[in-house]
Amino acid sequence: MDRRTEILDCALHVLAEQGMRGLTHRAVDTAAGIPQGSTSYYFRSRSALVTGCVERILELDLTIEALSVSAVRADACALVDSLVDIAVSLVTTQRYRTLARYELSLAAMRDPQLQAALMRAGDTVRAFGAEMLQGLGAADAGRSIEELLAMLDGLLFTMLVRGQQDPCTLAAQLRPSVERAVRAQLSARAVARDTMEP
Repeated sequence: MDRRTEILDCALHVLAEQGMRGLTHRAVDTAAGIPQGSTSYYFRSRSALVTGCVERILELDLTIEALSVSAVRADACALVDSLVDIAVSLVTTQRYRTLARYELSLAAMRDPQLQAALMRAGDTVRAFGAEMLQGLGAADAGRSIEELLAMLDGLLFTMLVRGQQDPCTLAAQLRPSVERAVRAQLSARAVARDTMEP
């Protein structure tokens, strides 16, 4: 892992633990165990550091979650399994990423530049998801991925607030909702076809 990536990963941990107010160059240097001034060498301003955090989250989304679901494009049941596994990970081992994302999202409400960066990153993830759902038969893949991601986001937030950490318990709680949501989106094409028949 290169130094820049190491710094961004530490910055995400700082965001998760201390919030936006705690995200400073000094705090990241301390968390990374590197000489003071190292973070500012790579990210001259706080704005650049925040943007780097958004880009790193997107990179992790595409290298971890996207790779996980890309192998199940033709199997709705396998997709449900993959989404449940991802959700459990984002509440347990990858909890810091989820908290950092929420911190950035809240800050974006008052920062148009950050909001634009988050929207661009989100559009990339949504485009990937829409392509996958289209391959599985979703009638309106763009709408379907919006609804599916919104549902998953709500479930993640609820799990975080409740503080449940046991992976098996989380998976059991999440699976019915994820399965219903996926099946609802993939059955839309059949529903639309039925309504058009005389």
